[in-house]
Amino acid sequence: MRLGASVYNARARRRRLLWWLLGLVVVGAPLYFVFQVSLTISPANALKAGTELLSKKKVLVVVGHPDDLEWYVGGTLRRLADSGADVQVVVATSGEKGPNRTGVTDLPAARLREQQAAGRINGYTRIRFLGLPDRGSAKDPRLLPDVQAIYREVQPDALVVFDPALPSLPYLHVDHQGTARAVLGFWRTLGADRPPAYLFQTRRPGVAVDISAVMNTKERALAQHVTQNGGSASGMRNLFGGQAVGTRYAEYFRLLR
Repeated sequence: MRLGASVYNARARRRRLLWWLLGLVVVGAPLYFVFQVSLTISPANALKAGTELLSKKKVLVVVGHPDDLEWYVGGTLRRLADSGADVQVVVATSGEKGPNRTGVTDLPAARLREQQAAGRINGYTRIRFLGLPDRGSAKDPRLLPDVQAIYREVQPDALVVFDPALPSLPYLHVDHQGTARAVLGFWRTLGADRPPAYLFQTRRPGVAVDISAVMNTKERALAQHVTQNGGSASGMRNLFGGQAVGTRYAEYFRLLR
C-alpha cells in the first residue's frame, strides 16, 4: 500500500507541475509579446523617420538625472549637434540618491560637474539644472512651471523625453516616466502648434537613429559620469545594437504628433 501511495503521489506531483508549466506558458507568452521591444514600422521607414529627427534645428530634451541623456540618447544628440542643431537639455534633479562609486563628499555637485563635462563632449548648447529632489521631481510643483518657461523661451521644433506609457523593461524610475508624463501633459495642451515628441526607452519604437559613427563619442560622454560608473561605459554597447534596422548601433524612439 505504501508503495502504491508513493507512486500515486509522484504522479500527482508531475501532473501539478505540468499544469503549472502550461499555465506559465499560457500567461507568459502573451506577456512576452506585450513587453518585448519591437518596431512598429519597417526598418527602412524607421531609419527614414530617424533622418527626419536629425533634420530638426532646435531640440529640447527633458530628463530626470545627470547621465540619463548620455545613456539613452547621447548618440542622437551628438548627431544633432554635428548637423548644427541647437540642442538644449533640462535635467530635473541633481541625482543625489544615485550611486556614489567614488565616495565624493558632495555627490550632487559632482554629478552636475560630470553632466557639464559630458555635455561639452556631446555638444549641447545649454544645460539647465532644475535642482528638484531625486525620486520626487515628478510631483514637485516647480517642475511644470520651470519646464513651461524653458519651452516658451526655446520654442523647439522637437521635444525628446522618456516614454511614460510604453517603457522598455526592466529598468523603470519614478523620475524618468514621471517627469515625461508631466511634460507630455503640458505638450498636449499646445494643440496644433506643438512640435513632434520623440519618446525614448520605449518598447514600441517607430524611429531609429543610426549612431554607429558616434558610438565612441557616446561612450566617452557617458564615461564622464564617474560617480555612477567608475569611469567606464563598458557594456553599454550591447544595449544599443542596431540589428533590427540593419546598422551596427542605433537609438530608438516612439513618435507622437
